[in-house]
Amino acid sequence: MPVQPKVNGSLGQNVILPCAFTHPKQNTYTGVIHVKWIKDLKKLIFHCTLDNRTNSQDTCTNLKPSERLSLNGNPRNGDLSLRISNLEFTDAAQYTCRVELDYIQFGNHSDLNINAQAKILNLSLDVDAKAHVVTLKCIAQGNPVPEVKWTSSYGLLENDSIRTDLGNYLRSATSSFPFSDQGVHTCQAVNSLGQDQITFPPDHPNCSFGLLVVICFLGCLLFLGLVAFVVDVIKRKKKGQSVQGVKQQQPHIGVQKAETFQANETVYANVSPCPVGEYDD
Repeated sequence: MPVQPKVNGSLGQNVILPCAFTHPKQNTYTGVIHVKWIKDLKKLIFHCTLDNRTNSQDTCTNLKPSERLSLNGNPRNGDLSLRISNLEFTDAAQYTCRVELDYIQFGNHSDLNINAQAKILNLSLDVDAKAHVVTLKCIAQGNPVPEVKWTSSYGLLENDSIRTDLGNYLRSATSSFPFSDQGVHTCQAVNSLGQDQITFPPDHPNCSFGLLVVICFLGCLLFLGLVAFVVDVIKRKKKGQSVQGVKQQQPHIGVQKAETFQANETVYANVSPCPVGEYDD
């Protein structure tokens, strides 16, 4: 059962995974042909059944409908080739071509690799309100995974300030550095198949987009500070009202005590001295 061990495809394009088979009863077999394609040895992605009678007009249609997968060959002629449309990076895998007849079955493997030239998916400011940090982030994709380079109107940026993370599953690279609204910055992505670059800020004739974003960020911080100040003033005011209420109760108690002392002052006692020795027995 001949297959192509390794197949290369391009991102967004179509690819055909070749697969053919022969068997001892090629010219006399009138039974059922089962065609299966399995991804990574475990996921059945294509399955069709076909009657091999020469006068049959039916076609081998996938039992699991898919807009991207279709049979490119004719199983009656021993061609089981699979067509995959609009390739994605997640399509890169090992594929098993398998045919099952009434009396025998065959299978073999092909590895699909997805190539893509470097492309920048996004270049934008990333604001971390908690850390009070603004970074310029560039996301690039390609296979091989592209190298990301930064330049500014003042020259190359220092690598110490640049952070780069690689995502091998989606063949992407994310690079960022602390942003300052000084000059123009360019993100460039390069691999062996091509390159791409985008400049920040975009070309605005009347304003600097980067400066506008930074001003908005600082305005948000100022607003949050103002809200915190107002809340603090309200708390202090409520606390002051509570203390004043306690003080207003204290003079009332003092009046009561004063009235008590005043009542005592109106009580007089007549006391006459008694000579020594004149006590009654």
